[in-house]
Amino acid sequence: MAQHRAKWLMVLCLLSSTLTGCGNSLSETIRYRLTFNVAVDGKPVSGSGIIQVKQSDTRALFGSMGGFGNEVTGEAVTVDLGSHGEFFALLRGPRVGLGRLGDPAWLLFHAFGDLLKSETDPLPQVRLLKEQRARRVLHSDETPMLVRFRDLDEPKSVEQIDPANLAATFGTGIVLREAVIEVTEDPVTAGIEAKLPWLKTMKTQLDGDRLHSGATLANELNAYDFYRR
Repeated sequence: MAQHRAKWLMVLCLLSSTLTGCGNSLSETIRYRLTFNVAVDGKPVSGSGIIQVKQSDTRALFGSMGGFGNEVTGEAVTVDLGSHGEFFALLRGPRVGLGRLGDPAWLLFHAFGDLLKSETDPLPQVRLLKEQRARRVLHSDETPMLVRFRDLDEPKSVEQIDPANLAATFGTGIVLREAVIEVTEDPVTAGIEAKLPWLKTMKTQLDGDRLHSGATLANELNAYDFYRR
């Protein structure tokens, strides 16, 4: 009876591992800092934020019925350009309609793909990146979607920004020098609600519609693109 009970306790421990931390061989957590370095009228300005990815692999528990998954915690990176305004680097890829391609977990593994070598399983990949404290300058097609608001109090006023041509939005002399991703142990960034207080209660797309049609950028985006807790 005691042996039977011990086996059931082990199974329950594994089943609850992603919630309680018991049996942590089913998941690995990694954090990275995303930094945007901008030249503003010849002077350096930067904004950064720390995002966490919890990667899971349940194949050890469920065999062929198991699989990979991830959970992201963090928020959009805010870059303050002073009198020129500010922009936000979202928790999604640069182009609409590409699903998860470009989201924070994809970005992590894609940016450091050359360091993973022949390792194909996600948990060893995470451990490898943490050991190496990896750092990379992002390529232009890896940069998350950048947006600004013509009015910070009006979600519908959102506009997408071309990272290769910030001057078109913010004026002459504004240039994105580089976007950098680096593995860190620093705590996850929080506080975007102070900048965009309407995020706290928003249950719709940014245009106020409960249905997603993708007809406009404001309808494509929602609070999930700005923060995840």
